[in-house]
Amino acid sequence: MLARALKEVAEDLGEIGQRGANMDVRPQSVQAPPGDPDTPLHVVILGAGPAGLATGHGLSGQGVPVTVLERNTFVGGLCVTVQRNGYRFDLGGHRWFTKNEDLNTWFRRLMQGELVMVNRISRIYHHGRFFDYPISFSNVVRNSTPVTIVHAGLSYVFEQVRQTLLRPRIRNMHDAYRAQFGQKLYEMFFEQYSEKVWGAPCDRLSADWVQQRSKGLSIFSVVANALFQSKENKAKRLIEEFMYPRYGYMRIPERMAEDIGLAGGKVRLGASVTRIVAHGPNDFEVCFDSNGVTDSVRATDVVSTIPLGHLAQMIAPGCPEPVAEAAKRLRFRDIITVNLMLRRPCVTADTWVYVQDRSILFGRLHEPKNWSPAMVPGPDCTSLVLECFCSVGDEIWSRTDEEIVQRCIDDLADKLGFIQRNDVIDGFAVRARHAYPIYDLDYQENIATVTAYLRTFKGLEIVGRGGSFRYNNADHSIEMGLILAQKLMGADVDHTDVNTEPEYQEIVTQRKARRNGFKDLPVDSEAMAGSV
Repeated sequence: MLARALKEVAEDLGEIGQRGANMDVRPQSVQAPPGDPDTPLHVVILGAGPAGLATGHGLSGQGVPVTVLERNTFVGGLCVTVQRNGYRFDLGGHRWFTKNEDLNTWFRRLMQGELVMVNRISRIYHHGRFFDYPISFSNVVRNSTPVTIVHAGLSYVFEQVRQTLLRPRIRNMHDAYRAQFGQKLYEMFFEQYSEKVWGAPCDRLSADWVQQRSKGLSIFSVVANALFQSKENKAKRLIEEFMYPRYGYMRIPERMAEDIGLAGGKVRLGASVTRIVAHGPNDFEVCFDSNGVTDSVRATDVVSTIPLGHLAQMIAPGCPEPVAEAAKRLRFRDIITVNLMLRRPCVTADTWVYVQDRSILFGRLHEPKNWSPAMVPGPDCTSLVLECFCSVGDEIWSRTDEEIVQRCIDDLADKLGFIQRNDVIDGFAVRARHAYPIYDLDYQENIATVTAYLRTFKGLEIVGRGGSFRYNNADHSIEMGLILAQKLMGADVDHTDVNTEPEYQEIVTQRKARRNGFKDLPVDSEAMAGSV
């Protein structure tokens, strides 16, 4: 049964790929930015994920010739949605949320008529109990024993005193979490999940990731916001809902690819880039393999979304040895999702559940039906997506797909009690490389070495999660791509500013993040309201 399902997945992905826009580029006379007035722009984009397609979307909409090269037979990268027997499964749960209302306006225009609003419910499963995430003081008290409550409170107070008096250096992820929550809450809610995701102890990982992902969310700060309603506190709130495409997140890259094709651009699927020859400033030859044939395309500008370390090693002439060594040290975590079809109306009420238990193979799950009813064939059935974080060659990756699916079913039924075995109709696994950039203790130094080398090539740009080695959400990558498109057309903007704000991402304030990167006119208010 599972073997048949796996074969059908491959067929589905191939079918998805055929829906990409594969139209020829129409020669146009759009000029390059000042400095190359006589050379018509032709931008070649490496990768048809959110960032690459957003760059192509912004350029092609202004008449710039664009060629997107994608090694897969489908668009979307990590935002793929796989269909099976009326069920739809995203590669992990991707939400749309941005604090930039200009970007929201662009997004509603792109996805008009296809959006639903989703209530955000995220919880942590720890020792047989559910805890709210972000952490809620009252919820921790309700779900913990008196001993645990006292232990958590004392460790938090101790840590705050230590931070105030000694001001110890925050050296790694463990230090950052402990300073924010205290040792006990760190052990309860962050240690095991973080080590599952990254495949390393928290004291060997950079503290940088913690800042935007959990900064300011200690249980005592939540209490303070509730009790002391200052003007500043009233301006802040947690994300309570988000937009989501009714038929899965892949519809976003599909829509961008469709528009690129309609504008005369070209999205070439099954085109694996092998080498980039730099002939001079704004003069590149991009070589790629397609259907067993080696081909190439000339470009004035190259936009790369492929893993940053790989890019540095693909440029001819070859990079210096120190750059190559730094590039090899930029590592990613991979992911395997197990997708289960179930004969029951629901399993949880959550958008995400984080599982804090080392004995459970997967680290996070979501129930697609809770995001959009259209993700399942009917009201009497549901599905689950279970995320298994791993690295190529490790114990999890080396298992067969059938073994991984069966282990996840066993964990759900025997250890967690979330389902009964006879609830399972079918299941399959999907593997994806380079899912999460690993922020180890030396990653900033390695990035600096690689990007300094890449900046020597005029006309070469990096963008997106893998391309810039930055832990972007999809909305960040799309915003980066749209702003980069404006930059390539001569605007004085910097796409690398995106996702650098120190403010915690899950907090909404009255301050609006607005960047000069979107030239679309505002959407009619009635049309916008009708799209969600």
